Amino acid sequence: MNKKKNNKTAAVILASGTSERFNDVVPKQYKKVENKTILEITLKNLLRSNIISSLYVVYNIKHKEYIEKLEKKYKKVFFLEGADSRQSSCLNAINYLISKKEYKNVLIHDAVRPFISSLNIDTLIKKLQTSDGVIPALKIVESVKYAENSIVLKNIRRNNLYLAQTPQAFLLKKLKKAYDKVSSQQLEKFTDDSEIFTKAGYKVKIIEGCIENFKITTLYDFLRAKKMLKKKETILKVGLGIDFHRYTKGDFLILFGVKIPYKRSIKAHSDGDIGVHALMDAILGTISTGDIGTYFPNTDKKFKNISSLELLKKIISVLHENKGKIVHIDNTVICETPKLQKYTLKMREKVAKILGIDLASFSIKATTTEKMGYIGKEEGIAVHTIATIEYAK
Repeated sequence: MNKKKNNKTAAVILASGTSERFNDVVPKQYKKVENKTILEITLKNLLRSNIISSLYVVYNIKHKEYIEKLEKKYKKVFFLEGADSRQSSCLNAINYLISKKEYKNVLIHDAVRPFISSLNIDTLIKKLQTSDGVIPALKIVESVKYAENSIVLKNIRRNNLYLAQTPQAFLLKKLKKAYDKVSSQQLEKFTDDSEIFTKAGYKVKIIEGCIENFKITTLYDFLRAKKMLKKKETILKVGLGIDFHRYTKGDFLILFGVKIPYKRSIKAHSDGDIGVHALMDAILGTISTGDIGTYFPNTDKKFKNISSLELLKKIISVLHENKGKIVHIDNTVICETPKLQKYTLKMREKVAKILGIDLASFSIKATTTEKMGYIGKEEGIAVHTIATIEYAK
C-alpha cells in the first residue's frame, strides 16, 4: 500500500454479515478456496493497489475466531468491530476514520466481492478529484419487469437502470455528513452507501463496472467464484531453450521428430534432433531443475542414438509431476539449408500430439542468418524455443 502523505485514501472492507441467505454453518466470507477465505482473497486484492493508504476490515464479534488468524498474518491491516447491520457497521468505520483526521477519501467494499481490480480502484479515486462520490455499476441489458405473486404488473424501461457494485468511493467528510442525516433506526433500510449519499443531496457519478465483480450471496455464487478463483491461482512461467549443432557427413537430419532428406546430418550423441532438445530445455527452464544434460548426460551410453522424442516424453512426465500445463510453444529454426517450409506442418503435428496440446499452441518458424557466421556458411543449424507454461501456485 502507498504511504505517501498526499494519498489520503482509506479502504474499508465490510465483513460483519451473518450470511442468512447463504444457508451454511460457515459465513460466506470465511468459506475457503485453495486454503484462503473469501475475505482474505478480497483483502489481498485491495492490498495490491498502490493508491490505498490504509486498509480496515469491519467484522462481526461472533466471528472473532476467523479474524484472529488474519490479524496475526496481516500486521498492517486494521480490524474494527462491526454492529448489527451493514450500514451501522459502516458508520462505525466512518466515525473511526474521521477521528483519525488523516483521510480525505474512503472506499467501501463488500468482503464477498473478491474480484475487484486495481485498475477499477484507481479509476474510482481519480474520478473523486471532480466528484463527491463514485460507484461502479453495470448497465441493465435485460428487459425489466415489475411483478407481484409471479404476475407481471408493469414493464420498466431499462434505458437508465444500473446495477450498483462496490467498492464505492466518497469524500470522507461528505459521507459522514450524509450518514449523520439518517437516524440509527432508518440505517438498516438502506442497501448501500451511495443510497444514503444521494438521499443527503450529494451527487454520485457512475463508472463502468465489471461483470466479474459480482457479490457472493448464494451457494451457487460461491461455487461460481470458487471455479473462477481456482483458475486465477496459477502462475505463468516462460522458459528459453537454445541448441546449436554442427553438420557432419550423412544424407538426412531429424528435426522435431521428422526425417528430412539432406546432404548432411547433425553431429550429436543422440539422434541430433536439436528442435526437441531446445524444446526440452525451454520446458526445464520453467521448472528450474537443470537442463537436458542433467537428465540425459552424453556420457551415458544408454542415450546413444536414442530418439529425442522418447526423451521428450520423460520431460513431459517431469512437467506433470510439477503441476505444469503447456500454454504455448514458439520455435525458431535458424539455418541456410535445408529449406523447411514443406515439413513444418508435419513437425508441428508430431510434437503437439506428444505434448498433448492443440496444433495452434505449437509454432515453428524458420529463418536464416543472411549468409553470416558458421550457420550462414552452412556449417550448422540452431533452434531457439520459448515455452509458456502455467503452474498451480
